[in-house]
Amino acid sequence: VLIFSSTASLFVLFGALFLVTQFISRSSHNVTLYQVNVQNVTQNVGGGGIVFPLQQLAVTYPESEQAVSVLVHAGDTVWPNQPLIQLDNKQLNIQIKQAADDVSAAQAYLNSVSASGSAVAIAQAQQQYDLAKNRYNSLVAQASSLTLHRGNLVAPMGGVVTEVDINPGQAFAANTPLLTIMDESSVIVHVKIPLADLNQVHIGQSAEVTPSALPNINLTGQVSSIIPQADPQTDTFEVWVKVPNADKNLLPGMSAFVRLQSSSRAFIVPRLAVLNTDRDSSVFVVRNEHAYLQRVHIIGRSISALYIDAGLSSHDDVVLVGSDQLHDGEQVHAVRVEKHISE
Repeated sequence: VLIFSSTASLFVLFGALFLVTQFISRSSHNVTLYQVNVQNVTQNVGGGGIVFPLQQLAVTYPESEQAVSVLVHAGDTVWPNQPLIQLDNKQLNIQIKQAADDVSAAQAYLNSVSASGSAVAIAQAQQQYDLAKNRYNSLVAQASSLTLHRGNLVAPMGGVVTEVDINPGQAFAANTPLLTIMDESSVIVHVKIPLADLNQVHIGQSAEVTPSALPNINLTGQVSSIIPQADPQTDTFEVWVKVPNADKNLLPGMSAFVRLQSSSRAFIVPRLAVLNTDRDSSVFVVRNEHAYLQRVHIIGRSISALYIDAGLSSHDDVVLVGSDQLHDGEQVHAVRVEKHISE
């Protein structure tokens, strides 16, 4: 009887221990943790783009005129104030003389009605005089324009003549494009950068530019503009990168790939620890043996890790393994704490 009683007691004890173990295992999850630390991270962002000239200008003239001769050809390099087209000044001189005569006649009429005319007549005469005077001043300004020198239409800037649309002896209408000058001493690459990298781009940032047709050439540029508009079809935004182009390696219309490098302080967390890495990202942070769901903001990524700038603190413990069955606030049991990211 005594032996039976002792055996029964052992069975009861082992049964109680089993039940306690089961209760503990059900009430807490075994997890592996990763201890977070802030570090300096260097990120490379980039995208493809198209090369544009620094400046492109269509040369025009504000009055109808005739080209006596064309002094340049497509492909010529020109300098500021270099003669481009010789114009027939006779038409402009005739217009200026006629405008001067109109001013004199309008002045004489205004003087006559001012002495004996009515207020309405005087106002009309004054209006006619003002119109004639404005017309005369406009023609004189054209004759003394910076783009017109001694009867020649001159280059308003330096560059390369890319198109000539006028022939010697041809008459043209006012404001007709006569030729095009392109400044290629520097170029602007219009680059499409993913929206996810918006915070990694800033004005003045150094850039490395590689022409698609010349993959062995790397040119250095600088971010000159960030266009504050997103492309909803590609989830990108546009960045302009200015590149010195003294050797003419980059031609307008070429495609190129641009790399931008940035450095910042961030929390480096293994990818495995982050839930929903593409949108509404979060991690389980463990405090006092309980796991709490915490939203985080990702600013970059590598093959094995994510770079986070908000939502965590240094030395936070996040769940690395075992988060798939967790709910916010549940009790956990840490079986191991990792401090290094496995590649």
